[in-house]
Amino acid sequence: MTETVATKVDYFEVNGEQVSGSPEPRTSLADFLREDLNLTGTHLGCEHGVCGACTVELDGRMVRSCITLAQACKGSQVRTIEGYDDDPVMAALREAFMDHHGLQCGFCTPGMLIACRDMVMRHEYLDEKAIRVALGGNLCRCTGYVGIVGAVKSVFEQRAELLGDNTDKSVPPPVAAVTPIPLPTFKRTSGQVEQIATSAGGEGAGDDQTLREQVVVAKPAEEVWHFLRDVEKVVPCVPGARLLSVDGEDLEVEMEISLGAIRARLQGTGRFTFDDSNHTGCFEGKGRDARSGSDVTAVMEFSIVPGASDDQCRIDILASYTITGALSQFSRGGLVKSFVGAIARMFADNVQRVLSGEEAHTGSATNLSVFKLFLTVVKGWIRSLFGRN
Repeated sequence: MTETVATKVDYFEVNGEQVSGSPEPRTSLADFLREDLNLTGTHLGCEHGVCGACTVELDGRMVRSCITLAQACKGSQVRTIEGYDDDPVMAALREAFMDHHGLQCGFCTPGMLIACRDMVMRHEYLDEKAIRVALGGNLCRCTGYVGIVGAVKSVFEQRAELLGDNTDKSVPPPVAAVTPIPLPTFKRTSGQVEQIATSAGGEGAGDDQTLREQVVVAKPAEEVWHFLRDVEKVVPCVPGARLLSVDGEDLEVEMEISLGAIRARLQGTGRFTFDDSNHTGCFEGKGRDARSGSDVTAVMEFSIVPGASDDQCRIDILASYTITGALSQFSRGGLVKSFVGAIARMFADNVQRVLSGEEAHTGSATNLSVFKLFLTVVKGWIRSLFGRN
């Protein structure tokens, strides 16, 4: 009897080594690292992307591994706390954490160290206030942060020596020296965008990275479809969005959002594709927030479904996303889904208004108000409570 040997397939790179595996669609990167690879330096705390204990590097950027799907990382490079043995900045941070008493129980420390290294490597200037703001996504319940802040400051002061960087970091750069970052180039590949689209339609369609929404518009399906085909009219209906340029199917967009302490201005590129025969379409895009160094990649599929009467239709939306960098700390599933649902309903209201000859409620600035969003979310909860559509 011939023994059958299962063939292992390379999955992605972890700490410089190719690993193999076949995680379930809903398996998080954190669980895969801990349970399949025995890399237990990645700690699990809240499992909602809030506390930062599970922070790792994905293709050079911080991510919360508890809300990142392992399957979405296929072909990527992952670096955990175990992978920094030869890194001079991390070595200096480890020493500084001990010298400044920046750790006690140590549970938050692996994620904290990775976040602090990112901070030291990325920022052009760091003072105590900037360090405390950047540490907002990594929670520590022991130290009070004083020792951690001191450790980061001491390592940042050594950065030139550690990295051979001769730039003077002793004073903040002048405001005039700050220039807009180049807009990222959208490129359809067989990589992340397609992987996200695959996970969105598969078994993991209910996870924190996938959002479903249905909005009703009191206009005929054909009229709404022709409107959605005109991106110059559609983009201004999205709260906080501004269309910068259009070149055929390709476009450049800016979106500004201010949710209390969360402030971001995402600039990026994308592409719309339409299927007139089925009244379906797809938007694929990515953007970057220069302030936090965060990237967002998203795919949104939509379709127009005729309503119960000829003067009504429904827009079905399926969106999936990946957030890397500092903004990933705010990717808490329930919160994101509530607010994205609110944005979808505000968008539908604006479509209704424009098709009725009125102006969209976008305001004079491209700023998305937390108060307006909160009211919209509360109204949605009240309608659900009393069973109203």
